[in-house]
Amino acid sequence: MRTAAIRQELLNSTDEDLQRRRKVVALSAAGLCDFAFISLYQSGVIKRMPELPFKSFDSNKVNAAVDAYKMGAPDATISAWIYATNMILATAGGTETSGRKPVYDVLLGGTVAANTGGALYYLYDMVYKQKKVCPYCIAGMVINLSSAVIIAPVVLKSLKKLFRNNKRLVH
Repeated sequence: MRTAAIRQELLNSTDEDLQRRRKVVALSAAGLCDFAFISLYQSGVIKRMPELPFKSFDSNKVNAAVDAYKMGAPDATISAWIYATNMILATAGGTETSGRKPVYDVLLGGTVAANTGGALYYLYDMVYKQKKVCPYCIAGMVINLSSAVIIAPVVLKSLKKLFRNNKRLVH
């Protein structure tokens, strides 16, 4: 591992793909804060979440719904974990110059897609089933969709590199 080169690239490079990944890091940090707060409620550390004074908002109801626990853990803790994973995958290996492998971008695309898919599912659930909306969750959805749009070109480029370098995968 070229630790000094990775450090140098992460701190100083103007590489276009790294610029996109830095945006995902920033968005994921915001999502991590947002969902860490929701996690406090879902795990019982706090008893109520502050709410916007509009009838359509009820973060406490939405985040205490059975669906929010159906993966065996509070969904906010899972989202927080994925945001942290995004931050690791977005920075691992630095840039291509310092040895970053395309597989990191593909994995990053997978974690961003997983969180985006979950966010869209929960948006549907909030609007059509629960008839209440969580503004913290809406913020997460915007973070996830923005991350997906930002990182998509990098993921596509990395997929092409992987398949070009491994022709036996496509023959």
